Amino acid sequence: MSQGYYLQALSQTLRELLPPKCRKDFDAWMQDGTLHLAPEDGGRGMRLARLDYRAVFLIEELPFKELDPAVVLATVAAWLQDHDQERERFELPDPDYDVEPIDDNTADLTISVQFSEPLNLEPDDQGPVVYGGVRYRVAPYEVWVAEQARIQVSGAGESSVGGDQ
Repeated sequence: MSQGYYLQALSQTLRELLPPKCRKDFDAWMQDGTLHLAPEDGGRGMRLARLDYRAVFLIEELPFKELDPAVVLATVAAWLQDHDQERERFELPDPDYDVEPIDDNTADLTISVQFSEPLNLEPDDQGPVVYGGVRYRVAPYEVWVAEQARIQVSGAGESSVGGDQ
């Protein structure tokens, strides 16, 4: 998975929704990007920064009698709520859209969505990115989450947390 994951994943979802004749007139791109430097060690990899950008999705000549623009907008809203759990944390604005009629059967639909996603690195001896004297490749890394733990407090004995206790 490369960076711009949200843009790529939402583009794929929209492309699958469109009638085949519309797929050639579909385009998506990033604009107004900002690279926020925020290194954080993740153990098996690291987050080097956050990418903030506006994703623009353009469907030209959408046959709105065949595919209601409301269905496209609902798909975007549903995708965001299912896949972008950090929207609220980063206080990202709601998406914008514009419908520009062309004739009695078609319209251009433009949707803009603000995203913030991590720029992750994974150690790789052949990687193109050198940071802190270590080579990395741009990639998500596996995050290990503890499911149980033993906590020992001096003089109080040992307790278990999590698991089937």
